[in-house]
Amino acid sequence: MHVFIRPTQSFLACHVCEGLVFARREVKMTTTGMTFLDLDWLNRSAEGVICIRCGFVHTFMGDAHQFVDPAVVNPQDLPKDPLAQG
Repeated sequence: MHVFIRPTQSFLACHVCEGLVFARREVKMTTTGMTFLDLDWLNRSAEGVICIRCGFVHTFMGDAHQFVDPAVVNPQDLPKDPLAQG
């Protein structure tokens, strides 16, 4: 999936390898206090956006991003991928 960043009105490029395709998963935002009290399950969650190419995890809280199916994205709207073939 591609990730559209609403505040900048642009698509995300990985901060490490500039990849454009991402997976997603929930990420717990653990805190020392909750861990000390064995209450990690009470910590808030964020959305992990994982680069398919290099595995770097970008973390988002809130709704300033959205996943977009690559089939509906105009390739000209994406950032330039310096490692892309062709």
